[in-house]
Amino acid sequence: MFKGMFEHQLDDKNRLRIPSKFKKELTGENGEKSYSFFRGMNNCICVMSDEELDDTIGSLASEGISESSRASTLFFGSIFSAEEDAQGRVVVPSMLRKLAGIQKDVITLGRGNRLEIWAAEKYYEYISGIDYDSELKKLGI
Repeated sequence: MFKGMFEHQLDDKNRLRIPSKFKKELTGENGEKSYSFFRGMNNCICVMSDEELDDTIGSLASEGISESSRASTLFFGSIFSAEEDAQGRVVVPSMLRKLAGIQKDVITLGRGNRLEIWAAEKYYEYISGIDYDSELKKLGI
């Protein structure tokens, strides 16, 4: 389960290094698992292991042609397999980077079965003014 938050930056080639705390869970003990990026809600990028993503999209994959929704079209069209270089860096897909408004500074946030990657300024804007106590009550905590 992913939890916690890291502040870091894309390099000059728009590459990101997934924080090591998250990396082992995402790729497995020996790097045997693959993972993908996809468009998330609230202008962030989501990251999931392909195994977890396949479980998540299983019900959408059986959608009939006449049932095709805009949401599934957008969702399936935004999935990109991660391709790491020898140093463990991965290029964040340009389409997703643009949608998320990411320039340089990013927040990688653990959200249970997924990671969220945010443009740092958008993340802090999103959480500003939130009444933390009332939000925790909504979660039943």
